[in-house]
Amino acid sequence: MAATAIFFAILWCVYVDLSEKRITQKLIETTWWTRAISPTKSMMYNFGYPKEPNKRFPDGVTERSARDFYAALISICVAHIFCATPMLPVLIYGWEKSSESMKVLFVLGTLADLGYEIYDAIRFTIRTFATNHPAPTPIEFFVILVLLHHTTALILVIPLNLHYVDRFEYHQTAVALLYAASACYLAGAYKFTLDVYEKRKDFVLYKIIVLFQLAVILYTRIYLWFPAAFGLRAHMREQNDTTFFNVATVMITIFSIFNVVLVIDAVGAAAKWLPKSFPKSKKEKNDTATLVRRTSATGIVTPALQYLRTLETKRKVKAGVHVVIAINRLSSHASSVSSSKNKKD
Repeated sequence: MAATAIFFAILWCVYVDLSEKRITQKLIETTWWTRAISPTKSMMYNFGYPKEPNKRFPDGVTERSARDFYAALISICVAHIFCATPMLPVLIYGWEKSSESMKVLFVLGTLADLGYEIYDAIRFTIRTFATNHPAPTPIEFFVILVLLHHTTALILVIPLNLHYVDRFEYHQTAVALLYAASACYLAGAYKFTLDVYEKRKDFVLYKIIVLFQLAVILYTRIYLWFPAAFGLRAHMREQNDTTFFNVATVMITIFSIFNVVLVIDAVGAAAKWLPKSFPKSKKEKNDTATLVRRTSATGIVTPALQYLRTLETKRKVKAGVHVVIAINRLSSHASSVSSSKNKKD
């Protein structure tokens, strides 16, 4: 399996490089890119990129670097959809009723995603720590993207495929999170092309997208994630798989905190946008522009970055930790009750 994942990582290296270059060039030809530049740059600032030139970023955030960043969002969408689609049959029919070819497709889909995580982790590690790299990445971006996000797949995918590939919780979270990320990426990328200052229709559509992103995040990262993740964890405990149980607990906790912080961000953005009225005066347009900048990262898979750079993060991450601990305790209690009933029966 590891060899297959590495093979996919090589394929992703070729695909991402070619596709991002093509998208970057095509953006110049569009009529809407000039509107998308500012919110794209704002999103990059939220992700740790400097607002002013410095030693590591001598040119700051340029129009070209914004195009590269936007192109990366689009290519990630395609990658996630490519990985999730082969998994759908197993999710629909279940492991037992799926044919052998369906099962093979599911495993290949997970390994394709693992290959992407391997490639992306290596890519951003080099861009973060290499000296004088032409396209450097801020350390904040690396911490969230690689350490808190990619590590879950990097550590768990192969063991899950070897020992728990038949579990519905695995199928559900793998497919749902990949499709959800693609939906939020695409919605966020399209949102940047809207003229919310002069066109009322675009302003209303922007609000709808903010609500759509919130709905997707709440459904996949709370409603689906927590029951599935802690249900699978409880199953590992019942199987006395202590080693994998402990490793999974750590990774599930990290990713759960990430999800909770992401939800807090999305809820905050919706709360700010819903009561907002269409801007007419210059002051109202300036206020709307400020709101666009502050919420530009909403719905993207790593929006928590903007919080890691402020003191407000400590409060929100702490709240996320408390939520995860509470759910963990409830899950453990439910598992204990279930085990007790089984013993009595």
